[in-house]
Parts: sequence; C-alpha cells; structure tokens
Amino acid sequence: MLHNQPHLGRTSRLAIIVALGITTLSLALSLPAFAYPSLFGGKLFYSGGDVTVDVLHSDTIYDEVLQLRSGDTVLDLGAASQVGASITITQEQLADLGIKLGDELDLGLHVRTTGYSYMMGPGDRNADGFDHAYVRPGRDNIYVMFEDLYGGGDRDYNDVVFRFSGGVRTSFAHSGPGPSPAPGADRTGRVPEPLPAVLLLTGIGVLGWMHRKR
Repeated sequence: MLHNQPHLGRTSRLAIIVALGITTLSLALSLPAFAYPSLFGGKLFYSGGDVTVDVLHSDTIYDEVLQLRSGDTVLDLGAASQVGASITITQEQLADLGIKLGDELDLGLHVRTTGYSYMMGPGDRNADGFDHAYVRPGRDNIYVMFEDLYGGGDRDYNDVVFRFSGGVRTSFAHSGPGPSPAPGADRTGRVPEPLPAVLLLTGIGVLGWMHRKR
C-alpha cells in the first residue's frame, strides 16, 4: 500500500514563512501607536520677520479672499481667483497691526458671494460650529486648505489652498461640535494602525498560495 508523503523541502519552507509572519505580526501589534497632531482646526502664530502667502490652488465658484484681522482692522490678502500670486506681509506691517512675536495670526476665509467668514482654529469660532481650515506643515512651508461651504460642505478642504512661509509656526486645536473628517484619525489625532497587520497577513497568504502552486 502506498502512502503519500509530504515533500519535506516545501513543507519546511512554508513552516518558515508562517513562523516569520507570525513573529513579525506579533512585533507589529506590540508597537505603540504614534500620535500625530490633529490637522483640523489648526492655527498659525507669528514667529518674527516677514510672512509670505502664496495662492496655490482654487476649486471654487465663489468670490473669496484670505483675510488677516487685528482688532478693528481687516487686511485682505490673496483672493482665491489669484492662483500663482505671492503676497508678503512685512514685519513693519505686522507691527503696525499690533501683532507681536508669539501672537496668533487671526486668519480666515471671507466668502464674499455668501457673506460668511470662516476662521482658522477650532470650529466654535464659526457660525456653523465646524472646523473650516486644514493645516499641513511642510519642511519649510505651512499649507492651509479651506472648506468654503456652511455646515462643512463636502469636507474636501480643497476649495482654496494657501502656502505660508517665513515668520509663522503652527499650533493645533480641535474643539467645538463639528466632527473632524480626518481620514484614519480620530479627534485626538491618534491614528489607528490595523493596515500593516492586514497587509502582512495578506502577504503571508499570497506566499502560501504561491508555494502551493509550485
């Protein structure tokens, strides 16, 4: 009577693959999740010198402009229609506005078409209670992206995009009733990490399938 014997070489290779996969998965799951600052409801602070604002992108049908406020003074900066424009606010201008080192830059998007203004910072600064500015720090720049529809709109935050450079730094806040639409991140900024584990398990399955096809 003949008995089918497993191929020792292939069996040992599969065992090694599975063992390595389980070990790597255990290590991945044991690593702490990294907390990232929440990018919704971000604020900008003055860090000295000139501040440059570039209008990078516009995807809106509305007439709207970025504004800097200080007391009763409102300074119009770049309009959404001025893609490619670069505006420099000098240190002297900021001093004349009463803005000192470390002060928050009170920036907002004024939509002339609808009459609404949406301020940077937490959602409770806005009439609808939603965060309307998404802030993404870069290596040498800070990108600020606005949602220009009341109630959060489609929350794509690409209606108009500005780039800040020079004397600015970021700080982050997220309060108010508007839910953060950050993909993959909760309101604390902690990013869940199931994806590496899923990819790892998928890779193990593919290796096993390839092994069986040989």
